[in-house]
Amino acid sequence: MTHFTNNPWSDPAADLDADQYCSICLIDYNEEGEPKTKSKCKLPIREAPGKPVNRNALRSAARLFSKTQAPEAEKEKARQRLKELCEEAGIEAKSLTLDDLEPQHVQLALSSDLNVTIIKAGTANGLNYTPEVLQKHVKLFDRRPVFCDHERAATLGHENRSVRDLVGEITAPIWDATTQSIKAHLTIYPHAEWIKELALNAARHPWFGLSADLWIARNDRDVAMIHSVESVDIVINPAAGGAIELEKDTLNMEEKIEYTHATNAQANPTPPSVPSLTPEQLAQSKALLEQQQHALAVLQILTSDLPRTYQTMVREDLQAGRIKPAQVDDRINTIRATLAKEAENRSILGLGRVAVVSEPLDRVTMAFEKLMGLPVTQDVPRLSGIRELYHLLTGDYEMRGVFRPERVTLANATTSTLNSVVANTLNKVLLRAFEMRPQWWKPIVYEEDFNSLNTIKWITLAGFADLSTVTEGNAYTEASISDNEETTDFTKYGNYIGITLEAIDRDDVSAIRAIPRKLGLAAYRTLSSAVAAIFTANSGVGPTLSDTKALFHADHGNLGSSALDADAWDATIQAMFKQTELGSSKRLGIRPRYCLVPIELEKAALTIFTSDREPGTADNDANVRRMPNSVITVPEWTDTNNWAAVADPNDLEGICIGYRYGRAPELFVAADDLVGSMFTNDEMRIKVRFFFGVGVGDYRALYKHNVA
Repeated sequence: MTHFTNNPWSDPAADLDADQYCSICLIDYNEEGEPKTKSKCKLPIREAPGKPVNRNALRSAARLFSKTQAPEAEKEKARQRLKELCEEAGIEAKSLTLDDLEPQHVQLALSSDLNVTIIKAGTANGLNYTPEVLQKHVKLFDRRPVFCDHERAATLGHENRSVRDLVGEITAPIWDATTQSIKAHLTIYPHAEWIKELALNAARHPWFGLSADLWIARNDRDVAMIHSVESVDIVINPAAGGAIELEKDTLNMEEKIEYTHATNAQANPTPPSVPSLTPEQLAQSKALLEQQQHALAVLQILTSDLPRTYQTMVREDLQAGRIKPAQVDDRINTIRATLAKEAENRSILGLGRVAVVSEPLDRVTMAFEKLMGLPVTQDVPRLSGIRELYHLLTGDYEMRGVFRPERVTLANATTSTLNSVVANTLNKVLLRAFEMRPQWWKPIVYEEDFNSLNTIKWITLAGFADLSTVTEGNAYTEASISDNEETTDFTKYGNYIGITLEAIDRDDVSAIRAIPRKLGLAAYRTLSSAVAAIFTANSGVGPTLSDTKALFHADHGNLGSSALDADAWDATIQAMFKQTELGSSKRLGIRPRYCLVPIELEKAALTIFTSDREPGTADNDANVRRMPNSVITVPEWTDTNNWAAVADPNDLEGICIGYRYGRAPELFVAADDLVGSMFTNDEMRIKVRFFFGVGVGDYRALYKHNVA
């Protein structure tokens, strides 16, 4: 009695040697007594010798039988054996004939269309695709390429997709109102016929399907427009309902397969109605098939894991006719085996630490990161709470605030291990919280890192007037150069928060998790306020500069009092454009790039800078000052009327920020059981520190309107 299995099926040739592979195939026309080669073994039906017969392998063999090339006698034996196994396995058939590769089958083999669902209305990857948006953009999917798998992260955005991954294209997309989805035909290119075989086996699973690579515009979580379709890719775990749909006949054929074959009992079988081919057409079709087999063999070589040198060697053998396309797989496996043997011999000489294996302490650290809400890619045990971490790293089960090394099972754990793990993890949480909020000041400031806490000097070099005329034979005249220097002192900002032994014992995870987030948010607000204060200090005229005048001053030509509108903005442009260079009195010709406003003026500013027509005019004039992405809303500004203009810092540095010890706050942990707060107060102190200084580089890059 034959045993059967319904496991998912894929050809096991790569996992077996030639003798093993031939023993599980229906066709084996190797010469008796000669070494076995896989190229002479066809239609495998088991996963390995001794394994049950795979029903899905029988279905695959039935579909591929007519295309299989082998001696007629061997095919006849295989035909009978396949029919017997199918009957024993309970597989019947209706529409499949097991005939040799005749001209009509050459034509049928070249037809490769599948019905697919590209995308369904609903939520995918956190974005909402409405039926209206999808229906509106159906035509964008027509004739788009189909790749096997999405673009790899390592090359994302750096180079074009590889033709090695190209398997077909999308045609005839339509909107299906019944299923609320975009449906189409997937045309498989001849070199990628294996996709059809893969689809027949995997398409019934929800984790196999299609995923569209799109450029979109969105309003929060709602997709408002699809700008373009890069590709539609065959992937694992599609997010938006993309699927390959097996036709009804194909599904029936999977469940019931009937074999019809002309035997001696059929005296005059009726031939199938197929178009006849002339000898020339038959020769052209067979030549095309050979070209496709050669192209598929080249693709198999290029996508193998062989080193480039060996890929070139196999391609040269194929090109020269020393091996046939059907023998490429054997050659690749032979080279793989040789390289693996050499690697085994070399690996014995230099055993070392495997970098991808995490140390126990690393796993504890990652478990704590997961507990604190950080993303962790590796599968690590889950900590029950902060108390379990404390026990693991100190051995202090009685919660006395002491380090008990004899109880700590982790290698290399010391009195400072708890500090290190907590500090590293909370620093990540702190940095994440600091960077999570939009840093509105980034576009308008010049930033620089310094290696000491000395007073920062922002120096503006003076320019030259017109070059002097040099007459023939006379000497050049020396030009004088001067500069202007503004200074800024570093300021240290920070606080500490204590986590008591009692809090650890209570396992107050939510409170401890909130500490670095709140500290990060406080650091963000501190820097944000320091930048905003440049415009609001001293009743709105800013700090005093080296010339003893306020930043915004009539003598500086950068102080106005006009309410925000198109005319006021135009006047501001002209005023900044007319600013003269230090030392030369020549016009700088700079323009404001950003308009800074309080939240109350945001709508008015957006109307001015994003409207196609000039607001407030009766003549429907074009808005020549249109400048999207130029409005910045300052959260700290409370005056509802004042506003400012800032030049691009790449043109002229207006506001400058100097950093010491990095451009983000630092977090420190003190938890030594013999000294400090842990000894005196049973308290682990978490301190945040941030050194920076905010100052002015050149007043000419700034303009302020203090509106009465």
